[in-house]
Amino acid sequence: MLITMKNNKPTIFNGLKYLAIALPFLFFAPIVITIGFKALKKGHTFLWLLLGIILAIAAMTITAIGILKISNYLFEKDNEKD
Repeated sequence: MLITMKNNKPTIFNGLKYLAIALPFLFFAPIVITIGFKALKKGHTFLWLLLGIILAIAAMTITAIGILKISNYLFEKDNEKD
């Protein structure tokens, strides 16, 4: 019986998964920030603006992680000797 261990090599699917997760954040963050600035003019509430900034930071972070995972997949040297 042959037991194989799970391979820890990066795959392109993991990077694309992070980019797919970041896509809604990239669309909703500017919308929420715009709502936040309009609410700031009318009601002096910082909640929408703060939420939009948090969404934007999350979008940038998740996108960067996804791009790093894809670049690790593309530029990883294969050290296995067959």
